Amino acid sequence: MSEGVIYDLGYHPHEGPRLGRAGAVRALYRDGLRRTLGLRRRARAKVAPWGLLAIAILPAVAFIGVAVFTRQMGVNEVEFFSHAQYFDLTGTIALLFIAAAAGELLVPDRTNGVLQVYASRPLTTGDYLLGRAAALLTVVFAFMELPHLVLFLGRAWVAEEGFGSYVAGNAAVLWQTTLACVVYFAALAPPAFLFAVFSKRPALAAGSFVGAMLVLSPATRALVTEAGLKPFGLFALQEHPAVIKDWIMGVAGRRWVPQRAGYDPWVSLVVVMVVALAAGYLVVRRYRRPV
Repeated sequence: MSEGVIYDLGYHPHEGPRLGRAGAVRALYRDGLRRTLGLRRRARAKVAPWGLLAIAILPAVAFIGVAVFTRQMGVNEVEFFSHAQYFDLTGTIALLFIAAAAGELLVPDRTNGVLQVYASRPLTTGDYLLGRAAALLTVVFAFMELPHLVLFLGRAWVAEEGFGSYVAGNAAVLWQTTLACVVYFAALAPPAFLFAVFSKRPALAAGSFVGAMLVLSPATRALVTEAGLKPFGLFALQEHPAVIKDWIMGVAGRRWVPQRAGYDPWVSLVVVMVVALAAGYLVVRRYRRPV
């Protein structure tokens, strides 16, 4: 009979605390933050997220610098971007950022077989998606709100009435921009996740989502304004959060496709909610088994 051989592989059982599902979700959240920002990855993985963040914040910093310089030169009346107008820039950048981040958060786990590893933990489908979505929400909210905070504080700094008086008189802007950031996330992130769960590569997911969103705006604009087909204004998905943002911030006008089609802002809010719920349902169904 052959003799058995015992190999000591140096295995040691886990001796720390058992964190359970909550600990697993937190680990997914932290990993999602690193993936979204390209941390602990190659330099090229950091170019897109940090480059987009720089593009979003630099205009605010530049306008503050111009205001300070002109004030020193004796010119106090300097026109700034309004916060509502600034969203027109950051909203487009957020679209690109969310498209890239959604693919990086979901596609590699599925294509590299990591979901099977997660299955050995006390995770459910909801836990997994919650950790990924929370990471994306954190980064996107900071990404969109930080330029507005810089702009707000800069305007307070150069305000003729003084820093404290400006902040006290315009504090409502802070909750308005916060709410608008959440609206943009709710409008863009669920569809981006939906494209990601059915794509095999992050770049394909990002390109498909951005292409679909960018095509819908001019297509629906032409159908509404040229052909007079008002119901197609509901499909201008990229412009619905802009309509709601103007509504929140008290900006009047009918420059967006849903408004030109005759729809009130509350209709845009309903569309955003319906699309988010429908996309979320399809994403959960795609992961209907525990991961």
